[in-house]
Amino acid sequence: MSEIKYSIEAHAYDIVGVAAHDFWVLRDEKGKVLGQLHGLATNIENKIKPIGIMGDKLKFYHFGSRAILLGLNPNCDLNYIKAGQKSKPIFSGSSADVLDRWDNAVKALPYLNDLEVPYTPFAILGLAPINSNTAYTLLGKLMGIPVHNFSGYWQPGLRNIHKLLTSSQLESMRYPQELPDIV
Repeated sequence: MSEIKYSIEAHAYDIVGVAAHDFWVLRDEKGKVLGQLHGLATNIENKIKPIGIMGDKLKFYHFGSRAILLGLNPNCDLNYIKAGQKSKPIFSGSSADVLDRWDNAVKALPYLNDLEVPYTPFAILGLAPINSNTAYTLLGKLMGIPVHNFSGYWQPGLRNIHKLLTSSQLESMRYPQELPDIV
């Protein structure tokens, strides 16, 4: 009997054909979406914004049926998956292997949100951008899976996780086995 395969995919939400909001998707053995992991601009009233401004925070979110099952965001089942969206399967394995990695990132969300990280809008010159793509990279590292860079898109913030966590903090929170990065 073959083992049930779950998967984690990288996705790029197109922003007017120039930039991308990168995020993670969890699928079951039938391809059904169970969850999405995002970093999103959030205002002082804790409302998610499509585009952040100065004064907003970068907050980490888990949406989908798995989030609801775990008691996270029970009133918020947002979906950022769109038809024709660029995506790349990154990791697949038994449900236990995949869910262990996914849940390792999920358990870090409260800590990451408590950091109150300022969101950097539009990658303002002179500032190291901290945005959804920074969150995408960090969450991938926490799952111990390769972070895919989608060609053809401007993706500011991909390489700025050192602005959120020190290397020792990252090591202590990372899934035990890391796979090599894909470019």
